[in-house]
Amino acid sequence: MQIALGSLAECRVGVGGPIDAVLTTDRLHTIAEKPASIAFSQVRRLEYIDGLRALAALWVLFHHMIETSQPDIAMHLPVAGPILRSLFFGQFPVMVFLLLSGFCLFYPCVKKNVEAPALGLSYGAYLLRRAKRIVPPYFAAGALCIAMSFIPALQVGRWKIVGPIDASVVVSHLLLVHNLIPSHADKIDYPMWSIGLEWQLYLLFPLLIWAYRRSNGPTVIAVTLALAALIHGTYRMLPAEPAAVLRDGPLAYLEIFAAGMFAATLTIQRRRLLPAWLLALIAIGGLGLVRLGSGNGLMHDLATCAAAFSVLLLATDAKGAVLRFLSATWLVRIGIFSYSLYLVHAPLIHLFWFALRPLQLSPDLTFLLLVLCAPLVVALAYGFHRAFERPFMRVR
Repeated sequence: MQIALGSLAECRVGVGGPIDAVLTTDRLHTIAEKPASIAFSQVRRLEYIDGLRALAALWVLFHHMIETSQPDIAMHLPVAGPILRSLFFGQFPVMVFLLLSGFCLFYPCVKKNVEAPALGLSYGAYLLRRAKRIVPPYFAAGALCIAMSFIPALQVGRWKIVGPIDASVVVSHLLLVHNLIPSHADKIDYPMWSIGLEWQLYLLFPLLIWAYRRSNGPTVIAVTLALAALIHGTYRMLPAEPAAVLRDGPLAYLEIFAAGMFAATLTIQRRRLLPAWLLALIAIGGLGLVRLGSGNGLMHDLATCAAAFSVLLLATDAKGAVLRFLSATWLVRIGIFSYSLYLVHAPLIHLFWFALRPLQLSPDLTFLLLVLCAPLVVALAYGFHRAFERPFMRVR
């Protein structure tokens, strides 16, 4: 699952919009010793966003390792079992990515003018900037996966679902509409369905800004939530094609994006809405609902949204444990290239699994070896980032 991510790899804070200034952890802790209002205003890059993004990307990585190897014994171990079964819910990190996308895109808009946030550039220029940010690495990862499709021996296991790849599949991916076509959504690289969704939310982002200017965050969230509930409650009554467009398209996820935008507003205003203990309880409760639920759906999406929203507000405490944890150097570094990790982790997992296949190992031993390969997957993703993503990241 994914998402994704263009703006996710680009949440920089500064006058004039996103930038690439990075604070070291030591610098962040030094700032934290100052009064909270001063400390937070001086953080040019919200490192905890990178940390949260890294956790979501790693969740997706291990989720697909579980799906690929299908372990059984490990899933029923006393302590590790419940944790692994929790990782099986792959849509959870996707919703976190969408929430962070709304946050990161809206933060510079509301920072310029909290009372009347604006995009600050033309719609065409905005889309061009978004395309330059997410499309080059997306195309590069797609090219890698298409190249793998020419090797018949690789078309086994979990990877079988990415083929066959024909002209219509390629065109739908080029146009970023493949998530709206059930027969195309998992093709080429199965986590890429969320990249199409992300792009479609980008298209609607200016409309959400307009709605915020005309009303407020809670109202926009309420309206978009009502729309999502209507879609989830009625799409099964429709023919397959329009049902897929509604169920898997942006209209069913606007409330997640809008919640991220509201979190950005509250962060700028230094408002928490609720006491820290209650936010922590909501975060834990949201995770619990996802863990105890029976599958993906609107309630799971909302539980995820509530949990991540609460974590974002908790992270505004410059001396809090949440900020310290999410700003850990290793998490921040992974978060910076989490988009690349998301794009290439599935083909890399499959290649490692394929290399282990001749050994005829048990599913549980295969899973263990895949987990041991995780640092190598992350390292290769970083190399991909340096080659195909970093050159297109704006640096000021």
